[in-house]
Amino acid sequence: MRITTPRMAVLETVRFGEFLRDQMLLSEEQWLSALAAHWSDGRRRRFGAIVVSLGYLPEDIVERAAAEFHDGLDVVEVNAPRPHPTA
Repeated sequence: MRITTPRMAVLETVRFGEFLRDQMLLSEEQWLSALAAHWSDGRRRRFGAIVVSLGYLPEDIVERAAAEFHDGLDVVEVNAPRPHPTA
């Protein structure tokens, strides 16, 4: 009999650029190009603004995707065990 220990669930951060790529709104090449522009931009503009300025997506599509990205997240409530009061 093989005993296995349960694996802990891990939350991974999904960034907006990855979301656009995963939704197939950006190609891998566009995503990498926009990412490079984002990190090299001295003003640190938002990723969506970079995508629009490069002409990869129109602003209305980026806005719609941003709304879906932020509002479409599932909320997971985690209940931590409460410490027992000392007697």
